[in-house]
This record gives sequence, structure tokens and C-alpha cells, in this order.
Amino acid sequence: MSFNQKYWVVGLVYFALNFSVNAQGDAEIGKLKTMACMGCHGPTGNSFLPMFPSLAGQPAGYIAKQIQDFKEADRRNATMTSIALGINEADTQHIGAFYESQIKTPIVKNITHLKTDAEKTALLTLGKKLYDNGNADTGQAACFVCHGKNGDALVELNVPNLANQPPQYLISTLNEFKNRKRTNDGERVMRRIIDTMSSEQIEAVAYYSSYLVPTLEEKK
Repeated sequence: MSFNQKYWVVGLVYFALNFSVNAQGDAEIGKLKTMACMGCHGPTGNSFLPMFPSLAGQPAGYIAKQIQDFKEADRRNATMTSIALGINEADTQHIGAFYESQIKTPIVKNITHLKTDAEKTALLTLGKKLYDNGNADTGQAACFVCHGKNGDALVELNVPNLANQPPQYLISTLNEFKNRKRTNDGERVMRRIIDTMSSEQIEAVAYYSSYLVPTLEEKK
């Protein structure tokens, strides 16, 4: 195993430890505690709007850790902080259990801002290359190392899923890491990766991983 591979294996461990907490909640109770969440994230955690993440199927520990981070200002968003401050520790666990139990539904697979098929193909080809292999020239790690080959949640490690997340949300989140508006990644795992990526590469990875990874894998 090369030094770079060893670094990212260690990084994955830190990622799992710092992006999650142990969550042992009751999904039925959690459902009753998500009334304030439905407007942005949908009744079952499937977001209706591209600027909000879908929470359905996300690992409970990851959900719980994000609520905790909003409460402690380790992750910043005025709306989420206001909501999180009203959630006690037990309900945090229940909410995490509820969202993990929900089924993530596919989003519309359409790249509307590019006009030609050639542009769309180029974007997805670049995204696949970076997701599967990283970039040896810049030291970017392959995304699948942490997020799985198909962008599915690694539930046992509490790593969030990317598949079928709104690409617009992923682009916004990756840019928040790049611009240091989001810093709750342990050992700067995400920030180290995003620092090596251009805006074009961020967009390509976001579109590929959000909804085209599962589709393309199924065609092989």
C-alpha cells in the first residue's frame, strides 16, 4: 500500500469518528420529532428542493452528529442552529434513527444548465474519473474510498450517502468546505480534498456522485 493510500485509509477512520456519534434511537419516536424538518427535508427525509439535502437513508450517527454540531456552532446555518437548539440529546438519537430507516427516492436525472450532449458527457466523464480514481497530479483522493463505489451510505461507518442527493446542494456544500464556511470535518479530511479541486472538478464530482453513479454502474 502506498503512502497516499495509507493516508486516506487513516483519513477514513478520522472521518468516521469525527463526522458521527453513536446513535441508538427509536425511529417511531423520531418521526414525531421531525415536524420542524419537513418543510425543507420532506415528510420522509426526501427533499423537494435542490438547495436542501435529503436525509432519508443517511446513517443515524451522521444525522445526530450534524444536529450536535449545529447546536455547538461547529457547523453554521442560522435556520438549522435555531432548530437544533430546541432538540435534546435523546430526541437527536430518535431523529437520526428515523431518517436512517427511511428509503431514499431517486431524483430527476437531468443536467439542465449544459446545452449540448457533448458538454454533459464531458462533465460526467470527468466526474467519474475523479470519483473513481482521484487525481494523482494534485493528490486528490478518490471519492469512493469514503463514500462507496456507488455513492451509497456506509452505514456502519456513519459516512453520508451522496447518491441521489441534489447536485446543487452538493456543490454548495463542497464550496463551503473550500471557502471554510464549513469546518466540522475531523482532521480536515474534506477540506484537504476540496483544496485540490477546481470549480469545474467540484461540479463534475457533484453531478456524477449525486445521481449518476448508481445509474452508470447498473449499465456495466
